[in-house]
Amino acid sequence: MKNRALWVVLLVLAIVSLLMVFVIMPRINAPTSDAPTVNAAADAATSAADQAAATAETAVADVASAASQKMDRLKAEAVKAIDGVSALFADGRTPGIEAYTAARTLAQAAVQALASIDIPEGLDDATLTDGIKAVQADAARALALLQELPTDPARAASMVASIKAALLGNPVTPAPVAEEIDPAAPRFDVLRVEPDGSTVIAGNAVAGAKVEILNGEQVISSQTVDATGDFAAVLDEPLAPGDHSLQIRATGPDGKVVTSEEIATISVPEGGKGELLAMVSKPGEASRMITLPGSENAGTQSAAAKTTDRVARPTAPADGITLPELPAAASELAGSAPVMPGSSETAAAPASQPTIDTAPALPGATEVQVTAVEIEGDRIFVAGKAPAGATVRGFADKTLIGEAASDASGNFVIEGQMKLEVGNHIVEVELLDATGKVVVRASVPFERPAGEQVSVVAQTPNPAEAAEASPEQIEFERLRISLTKAMTILENLFANGQKPALEQAAAARSATEIGLQSIAGFRADGNTAPDFAASVNAQAVKAKEALELLQSLPTGNIDALGTALPKLVALIRDLLAEPTPIGTTESVATSPDASASATTASAEPKTIQQAPLAQSDNSVIIRRGDTLWQISRRVYGQGVRYTTIYLANENTINNPDRIEPGQIFSVPREALPNAEEIHRKRLRGEPVN
Repeated sequence: MKNRALWVVLLVLAIVSLLMVFVIMPRINAPTSDAPTVNAAADAATSAADQAAATAETAVADVASAASQKMDRLKAEAVKAIDGVSALFADGRTPGIEAYTAARTLAQAAVQALASIDIPEGLDDATLTDGIKAVQADAARALALLQELPTDPARAASMVASIKAALLGNPVTPAPVAEEIDPAAPRFDVLRVEPDGSTVIAGNAVAGAKVEILNGEQVISSQTVDATGDFAAVLDEPLAPGDHSLQIRATGPDGKVVTSEEIATISVPEGGKGELLAMVSKPGEASRMITLPGSENAGTQSAAAKTTDRVARPTAPADGITLPELPAAASELAGSAPVMPGSSETAAAPASQPTIDTAPALPGATEVQVTAVEIEGDRIFVAGKAPAGATVRGFADKTLIGEAASDASGNFVIEGQMKLEVGNHIVEVELLDATGKVVVRASVPFERPAGEQVSVVAQTPNPAEAAEASPEQIEFERLRISLTKAMTILENLFANGQKPALEQAAAARSATEIGLQSIAGFRADGNTAPDFAASVNAQAVKAKEALELLQSLPTGNIDALGTALPKLVALIRDLLAEPTPIGTTESVATSPDASASATTASAEPKTIQQAPLAQSDNSVIIRRGDTLWQISRRVYGQGVRYTTIYLANENTINNPDRIEPGQIFSVPREALPNAEEIHRKRLRGEPVN
């Protein structure tokens, strides 16, 4: 096809030559009477030559046009594919790894096709030839950038914009290198400052490192960190009146020196009178203000500051309840794990021993679990359990929330800025290995209640009931969870009036339809408990009603699906609100079958499907920086009523001074009527009866 014009020209020339040799030449010397015939033959030959030339020109033009159209088509497809990748990161979102991988693969194929476009033989249009070569070069640059994208979508966001610029031949700005968090950097966990300048600092650094507390350039305290990585320092000399700036410098066993990014800024009042100011700040983050609760317990706090014990360990008399050392109100940040109440040996353990968490252990050494989600306006906090010291990464509806590290007790809190509308959502937490690879993930649906400050927590069923759950009941609960996830994805596609792509809507609709069909077609066997069978039948009826509505909608019509969505969601929520007898939550969350439900032959990370979180009006996630005094002041109006919270959670709190980030506390609606009296008795050293 490429040489069609050349062959046409040669064929025409051959025909003309034959005419000249066998027709025209023999008649040149013909009699005059034959002249008209000869002239006619000559005219025919000339006409044939002209037609051949015109055909050749048309063929060449067709080659150029086809080449130009092919280049434009491949370029448009490549741009569209790259736009598809960029759209996944729009508005600061972070896509799921499946959607990201699929879009990246599609973009690579489209750009590869453009980079491999050939220049047709016989194309004599120099401008078009140069244009094709330029497009090839631009596509090759874009392809190289695509191939450099990391497999983790959270780390690819800053690199995506440059790919389209390269494809369009525009200058490419190097993507900023993501700042790596130095795991060896020391940090402040506790900062207690008294009006007279007495100071206690506790924190964390690499085990075996030498830590030094710096006041400007002056070293004011130093020690070696034990195997737990925790340390506590009581300054030998109180800080002088005036302003101070403290940092922690750690020298690791390998000789590496790292200084804390956090800076403790302290202003000590003259003569111990006036306002004491203390805050811990970190570049790019809000400062944490620290003040004293008042002079009422200043003496007690000052005495506590001068002790060398890292955690006070009071002994309770047999005739009443004795609270541990008083909280330093907002002057102390929530630090490492407290020693949990237990045997007398545990209570009397030396301060250097690592703390012990009495919470139930996770099913395996590489498991992860979401225990609660708390929302404050646009801020979201996800608490859970993971192996000690592990790195975890949290997502809400496939959008990255943030990363965190679990403490020595395995608790973690992931904090981020994200607006979640009232309705159904899915939180996922990934457990990462040392290379950043996902080892296992936990996925849990929940319904975000209305309100500026709300909490949803994992429900703990009666262990006896959980043990009685049959495989049939576990399977049915798993179907309910799958339907919840499918409905949540479908609902979120239309959130805030947005219109999803046809492929996204079709996939979510299909998943919801499959979920409804599974529940509608589920049949309990004859040995099933009657109440469970009745619940299954009731939910099957509701599933059929929702399924009929969904199947009545025309396929491929996004507008029709969006219009019917509120009614569909209401039907499904009514179905899911139907109680299922027997507490199968724990069985679903921890059974090998359930936890491995997402494991595939392609070595994809295992996904633990947890039962939905439930709303709790009296639960709070303890975050780094929280104290019982602060929580009490926020809930009850006065910090001294902290004793109410302590007594409600005394099975998990050994010392209100050292509450542990990641714990879930129950906060009674009303303070104890004698909460302040308990506080005053403790000030006087009296037991609380």
